[in-house]
Amino acid sequence: MTPDHLIVAGATMGLVLLAMLLHYEASFFLRLLLKRYKSLSLRTRIITLTSGLFCAHVAQIWLFGVGALLLVGVGDTTGTIGGMVDADLLDFIYLSATSFTTVGFGDIYPVGHLRFLFGTEALVGFMLLTWSASLTFVEIQTHWRNLDGG
Repeated sequence: MTPDHLIVAGATMGLVLLAMLLHYEASFFLRLLLKRYKSLSLRTRIITLTSGLFCAHVAQIWLFGVGALLLVGVGDTTGTIGGMVDADLLDFIYLSATSFTTVGFGDIYPVGHLRFLFGTEALVGFMLLTWSASLTFVEIQTHWRNLDGG
């Protein structure tokens, strides 16, 4: 393993941990908020929850995009973005978003060791998006039970 391998692997693991921590904290905060304000309408509760989770996902996408941009500046062989010349921050954010959501358009793509980062991001994005879907389902299910008198 070269030093660039270790740099990308270490940075990837750090970004994964930060993304998971961010998601946990956002989810925990939103759950406490909804628990505290039980009198809010179902519509307001769901909009609050989904808006908060959406903001958490956008922050996670930016976390990976900025991390990738910084990695490109670290070493000569950490990688870059293929399919374009002179990638800037928003190009890295775009690639991060397509990876996080597992869409993967393919118009731009990671080259070199950055493939590990973006491949791992796809797995993390899938996990965190399904976690958000589960939280939203539980919130809606709670209200359905209350409407049914159960």
